[in-house]
Amino acid sequence: MRNKLLTTLCTIVISTTASANCVGKFVNPFTDICWGCMFPFYIAGIDLPLSSRGEQPGGSFVAPPVCAGNTIFGYKIGIGMDYYEPNKIVDVTRTPYCMVGLGGVDFSMGVASLYNRQGEATANSNVKVNNYYHAHTYINPILALLEVPIDTACSSLGDFEIGYLTELDPLWNNDSMTFWLNPDAVLYANPGTLVTAAMDCVSNLPGAWNISSGLAYWSAGCQGVMYPLDGNLPGSNPIDDSILTMQRVMSKLHRQLLEYSTAGPTAMFAPIVPQPIMNKTEYKYSMVYPITFDDPFSGGKCCSPFGRTTAGWAPGHTFPTMGEDFTYHIYQRRDCCSGITIPY
Repeated sequence: MRNKLLTTLCTIVISTTASANCVGKFVNPFTDICWGCMFPFYIAGIDLPLSSRGEQPGGSFVAPPVCAGNTIFGYKIGIGMDYYEPNKIVDVTRTPYCMVGLGGVDFSMGVASLYNRQGEATANSNVKVNNYYHAHTYINPILALLEVPIDTACSSLGDFEIGYLTELDPLWNNDSMTFWLNPDAVLYANPGTLVTAAMDCVSNLPGAWNISSGLAYWSAGCQGVMYPLDGNLPGSNPIDDSILTMQRVMSKLHRQLLEYSTAGPTAMFAPIVPQPIMNKTEYKYSMVYPITFDDPFSGGKCCSPFGRTTAGWAPGHTFPTMGEDFTYHIYQRRDCCSGITIPY
């Protein structure tokens, strides 16, 4: 691993303080990442061995064996490649500025969060808020940091860095303000939305997971409804609430054009494609903290798609003090053309 990654992590530890209310762990790339989640892995249309350890939705686009097309740099010729790239980390925490994925360090430095409350009714809503979490995202191009020999057009570049903190976002606590970010929420403020969420939950089960479930973008599957795109939750259980928070912050970043699509035929020659409405079937996740999981509902796999039930693995994955905050690793579908570019 590159020395600058170690330097970054050391700087983070030195420049922050420990807190009795903040716990977590550093993400170990060798033991904490569900490497099987990268599969199925196609090169030139051939499914590599060990693909049984991964999963993809039915109807997924698979790049052709030989690809050729225009890019912004020239005409590219190569072979198709498809896999799920581990490239992001998301913290979900009750304690503002608690960086769970950095070992449980307090980033507040004496600065109060804009919003620091939990379990109370919002001032602008009659809906009882039973749970409230903050979320942090980290950019984690682990394949590049480990210098895995993959075409740079088929993997994320850059360094490990903090991406987004909801403590600094005034929309994260306010249903009325976040409405301007997701005005389409009015279309789904009805009992029928819960019915579609239940149907979406079923459609995310193994064997039924299909690319068409991404059309129900307002649904978070078995975790409930994606809207509003903030930290106010109706309350279910800590695991499902934290996963719903993780899905909401990812959807919110897409809506703000801070996240992009890397899947499908359009992404073959344009690695990042604007996607203001998140297609959740492009993503899978695994739990890093407090405990990694193997999901019996997914055939013992160590990751799940967005929206799948947690009933098979959730028990025992949350506990007082040390297990009330969470860290998730995100894997994003990447379809690309690996080859040479002939300049125009």
